[in-house]
Amino acid sequence: GKTDVPAYTPDSYEQPGVPRGKLSEKFVHSSKIYPGMQSNYWIYVPAQYNPANAAALMVWQDGQGRVQRDGLAKSQIVFDNLTHKKKIPVMIHLFIQPGTVGTKAMRSIEYDTVSDAYARFLRDEVLPEVYAKYNVRKDGYSRGISGSSSGGICAFNVAWWQPDQFSRVLSNIGSFTSIQWHPGEIDGGNVYPFKIRKEPKRNIRVWLQ
Repeated sequence: GKTDVPAYTPDSYEQPGVPRGKLSEKFVHSSKIYPGMQSNYWIYVPAQYNPANAAALMVWQDGQGRVQRDGLAKSQIVFDNLTHKKKIPVMIHLFIQPGTVGTKAMRSIEYDTVSDAYARFLRDEVLPEVYAKYNVRKDGYSRGISGSSSGGICAFNVAWWQPDQFSRVLSNIGSFTSIQWHPGEIDGGNVYPFKIRKEPKRNIRVWLQ
C-alpha cells in the first residue's frame, strides 16, 4: 500500500552484455583543512576506463549511499548501462561520505557553510589521492559534482567557489537556507540569492531538482 516508492527505468537494472565497473575498497582520508576530521570514500571505475586516456570525473556527496550496487540509488548499474550505450563519457566516480571528528558529525559544517573550505578540501586533499590512482581530466568542463539536500547546496557551493574545477552541478532538493548562518561570522545558503546577483558570473551549468 505504499505510494512513496521509486520508479525505475530499464537503465536501473542489469542488462545482458553490459560489462561491470569496479568499486574500490574503502579509503579513509585525514584532513588538515578540517583538523582532526576523517572521511571515508570509494571510487567507482567503469569497465571502459583506459589509463592511457584521461577520464571525466563525477563527485557524489553522501557517497556511502551509492556503495551498495543493488541499493536504493542503483547508481553503479546506471553508470554501467549509460557508459556502455555511450550516453555518458567514461567517468571516474568519487563517492565521498561526510567526515567525523571523533564522534562529532561534520556533514552540516562541510555541506551547509558558504565558504571555499569544502572546495579546497576536495581540490587540495582528496582529489590528489584520486589522481595518484587514475588518469583524470583536470578541466572543469569534464568534471561534475552532485548531492542531495545539504549535499545539494554543497555541490553548488563547490562550483561557485571553483568553477575552474567543476562546471557541472546536479543539486537535488538543495538546502539553500540558513542552516550554518552565523550573522557577521559565517555565511549560510540564504545569502546565495544576493551573491549570485551581485558577484561576477561563473561559467557553470546547474541542474536544480
